[in-house]
Amino acid sequence: MIHPRTLRIDYGKTTTVLYVVGSELNVNLNRSAPPTSKFFSVKGTANVQYSISPTPRDTSHLSPIPLTENSVLLISRDHASQYENDSKLSVQYYGANKEVLGRAVVHLTAVELSLDVDADRDGIVEKNNPKKGSWKWGPNGHGAILLVNCDSEKTYKKTLDSEDKNIYKVSGKPLSVQLQFSPINTQFFHLFSVPQGFLNFPYDKDFNGLVTINLSLLEPISDGLPETPIFTDKVVFKVAPWIMTPNTLRPVEVFVCSTSDNYQFLKGMRNLVAKSGYKLNICHEYVNRGDRWMQDELEFGYIDSPHHHFPVVLDSPRDGNLANFPYDELLGPDFGYVTRVALDEHVSSLDSFGNLEVSPPVTVNGKKYPLGRIIIGVAFPTATKGRNMTKVVQDFLWAQKVQEPIALFSDWLFVGHVDEFMTFVPAPNRKGFRLLLASPDAGYKLFRGLQNSGHGQATLFDGLTNAEQITLDKILKDEKLQAENNYVQSCIDWNRDVLKRELGLDDEDIIDLPILFKLVEDEKEYRAVAYYPDMVNMIVLGKNLGIPKPFGPKVNGRCALEAEMCSLMEGLGLNCTFIDDYSSYHQLLGEVHCGSNVRREPFEFKWWNLEM
Repeated sequence: MIHPRTLRIDYGKTTTVLYVVGSELNVNLNRSAPPTSKFFSVKGTANVQYSISPTPRDTSHLSPIPLTENSVLLISRDHASQYENDSKLSVQYYGANKEVLGRAVVHLTAVELSLDVDADRDGIVEKNNPKKGSWKWGPNGHGAILLVNCDSEKTYKKTLDSEDKNIYKVSGKPLSVQLQFSPINTQFFHLFSVPQGFLNFPYDKDFNGLVTINLSLLEPISDGLPETPIFTDKVVFKVAPWIMTPNTLRPVEVFVCSTSDNYQFLKGMRNLVAKSGYKLNICHEYVNRGDRWMQDELEFGYIDSPHHHFPVVLDSPRDGNLANFPYDELLGPDFGYVTRVALDEHVSSLDSFGNLEVSPPVTVNGKKYPLGRIIIGVAFPTATKGRNMTKVVQDFLWAQKVQEPIALFSDWLFVGHVDEFMTFVPAPNRKGFRLLLASPDAGYKLFRGLQNSGHGQATLFDGLTNAEQITLDKILKDEKLQAENNYVQSCIDWNRDVLKRELGLDDEDIIDLPILFKLVEDEKEYRAVAYYPDMVNMIVLGKNLGIPKPFGPKVNGRCALEAEMCSLMEGLGLNCTFIDDYSSYHQLLGEVHCGSNVRREPFEFKWWNLEM
């Protein structure tokens, strides 16, 4: 891109000019000529290029050329100076008889100055891309991308790189901003400062993720007078958003806690993860301090750009005894960390990240969501009171833009998490996944069918010493329990309709799982908990599912709930492994998903190719 610049010269004087390679100096010769001038000539050193407009006819530049009101001298250089004033050029003016009237001299020092970025998003910084000063979404879009420098090069006494005064490296590789100044040297400038104090994620109305860098080169005219600009440039970046990963993406590693009472759970998880071929990370009790709810403390995601990507953990404001785990154990080189602190808001159970999920990619009424949609649970839309996810977290999730959130009604649950009644599993057909929903109706249908087949005396919780066994006949006779489950089914049906509408699902995309609930008192209100281990609260590892062992009624020696679950999942090519979490999780109002977490590979789809 040529940057034209008007230059004034005076006869009888020498003008010293700082010239930026890639620009063009335009000198109006008539403006600077002595009175009565009719002709001019130009000569210069070999390292300076010049031309005259309009182009003279039938004469060389060394011979007197007719001077007109529009005679312009165009000056340029193609490389930086080796020393100061190493380029010289002179203009001589003549009268009507070609007598010499005056002479103007120009001394040039050429510098290379460029503000360059990867504006075409191919991972390579290109020279003066004409679109570098703007940003546009889509596969045909343009504009550079910044990664938040939220990892840490330190592993001991660690701090976020963005808060460290010493620069080691930025986000794993050099940032694609180059401020080049020659002939002295070339310097790479790394971005840390924006109005918030350091480069941050888009997170609320005050920062939309766009960062503009303006570069100006100023020249002093005279002592006591302001400097004047001789070169300006601008580039625009979009800060890469934080992106969640759904169950349909390939796992990388699984995280669980070890506690004094979860041996059976841990044994089941070890076997499942080993069979699935992934890495298992165990957070031991001296770190977790008895806090087993790995899902609730954190959510894994990632950030991506054409030149680099790395995982980033979002730390929940829940801050239980696992509060230090994301920062102390996960933050490191090429592993980022971000959190949102609710300073003026009450943090409730709904701020735990069992209440934060994301769908697989979907298309809704022709609109594509190739990175899926975030799902959170809130109070009922018309409620004047109730628990909600804090606004600071909701604002952060909405501000990322690329996974437009959906709010479901979850405050009817005692714990209040969306993972208590829904999850997604991969599928070989239709949309590539199925939505699994807890369904009391499906539970009663299954149990009534067993009763009609003569199995009314089969018992739930058989084999458990810390649970009272109960027959199917007694469960089906309990009118209060039936009424409570009718209420629960109504709450789930509300969410079913929202999910069908917001994810573009048909009934064929949804599978109902036979799960009953019961209501318990919670601060003078009644909220629901799972009656037996909640099978929808599972861990998804490729085609292998880790499902809470439900301890349902046995028919012909086999748990009828397990048999039903296997029948529903095996049609999708999925394998069911049932994990005993009754004592160590279910009785504490959580299940397998609540006690585990999975870091997954990023999407192949690049977020900047979204049509926004």
